[in-house]
Amino acid sequence: MRLDRKQTKAIEEVKYLATENTWRYRSIIRHMYRQYDKMKYWLFKEEIYELLKVYEDFESYKEEQLKLDLEQLTSWGNITAIADTTKVKTVEEFKNREFRYQLAPYTIEIERMLIGLENMTVENTATLEPALVEKFHALLEQHQQVIYAEDKKVYEWWKSLNSAFRDLNQNYQDYIGRFYSPKTEEMMKTTEFLIFKEAFVGYLRDFIKELQMTTLSIKDSFSLLSKEAIYELLNKALNYEKTIVNVELVIRDEEYMDINLGRFKSMQEWFLTYEGRDSLVDKLIDNTNEIIRKITRFAAQIAEKRNNNVNRKEEYRKIGELFMNSQSIEEAHKLSALVFGTLGTMHVHIDEIRETESISSSIFDETPTCVATKPRIRAYREKTIKNPIQDKTKLKEQKKQEILAKRIEEEKSIKKFISKGEIDFKTLPKLTQKDRNLLLKWLTKGRNSKETWSKTEGGALFKVTEGTKGEKITVVSEDGIFTMPHYKIQFERKE
Repeated sequence: MRLDRKQTKAIEEVKYLATENTWRYRSIIRHMYRQYDKMKYWLFKEEIYELLKVYEDFESYKEEQLKLDLEQLTSWGNITAIADTTKVKTVEEFKNREFRYQLAPYTIEIERMLIGLENMTVENTATLEPALVEKFHALLEQHQQVIYAEDKKVYEWWKSLNSAFRDLNQNYQDYIGRFYSPKTEEMMKTTEFLIFKEAFVGYLRDFIKELQMTTLSIKDSFSLLSKEAIYELLNKALNYEKTIVNVELVIRDEEYMDINLGRFKSMQEWFLTYEGRDSLVDKLIDNTNEIIRKITRFAAQIAEKRNNNVNRKEEYRKIGELFMNSQSIEEAHKLSALVFGTLGTMHVHIDEIRETESISSSIFDETPTCVATKPRIRAYREKTIKNPIQDKTKLKEQKKQEILAKRIEEEKSIKKFISKGEIDFKTLPKLTQKDRNLLLKWLTKGRNSKETWSKTEGGALFKVTEGTKGEKITVVSEDGIFTMPHYKIQFERKE
């Protein structure tokens, strides 16, 4: 009798509890779990960073360190990362694409155990049923009547609304996650997949249709729900929950309101645009459409491959019969030339612009091209064309005068910014694009110079000094506004 494999395998997900950087990993997981408890399942790196920076222990913590920590937690299976590539158009955008992070089911259960909360089973129903959206919509529409009801009725309504939203969000996550698993992708490449392809696509299309119709009504319902009404509903739910006797649970008003307001905000972000980002329901529709395109593409490839194999098989059989029925080797050679083409032919390719782009034009209708060939012998040398040396003194002098005039003009335009032997970027007026480019060029040259003093094109000595340490200033230019540290350009004073 053998032990169950599940009981003996190493659990990668608990490595973050006992390692060198445990204090960072546990902080990240704990804050993600708190957001999860508010029904905010997906977080961007910037949102996690803002949650951590409020603590003194993370004052010197950088976003680059957070990125490495998130990658480590993802490799252990504590976090699931999904890249948003729906709007990626270039390689650079693909490299800098945004990731959203979600706690894995194992990590959620580990955190629940650590903080002593009630164990909740992690369901994985993985369905996309329009009824889930309709149920949430029906409950949300009841807010206008429920707001005047007694505390118990409001409490039951709020619990039902949370449960409906949790089912909708969890089913969506599980379904999309399961579809993008390696096992599903491998299955879609098999011939058996064609059997239920049509039913699968029809199921997804029906879901999108119902979702789009219901989402408009849900958005209208959210627009009718004011902040005052939300606070009143949550206060009634809180008042009733205080009457429920629970020895282990101590309800704090601020914490209760913070958690439930966070849950309501997550519901809004699911259906409404938030801070310029697409709502999750729009992403769900895009992901589902992508799934349909992927299914259709795989099915077409499978069908094409199967048809090609059948057609080629018949073609090879017919060609074999023709070769077998050949009366002589010469006849077989002719048949080979017809089927496979002439063997050992030489093709000459030249880069020449055609006189016409017509596909029906014959090669004999176009003007012939002359190609000069070179002898393939070692002694061959091309004739060198003797060109006399041209006198470019006037051209050089003209270019020199243009450069000097340009430098004099630049020096004159910059002198108006010099005050008391220095240029203070903090007190600069609105700059032209030309002046801005010149000042930034001097600033870069001075900062990168290994010597104390640098020279302008006109020969003036200058050095770059930093103003108030850590101070940020704003410089206004014709082509934009930018923020930079406080710098000064000091010129050498002539005695």
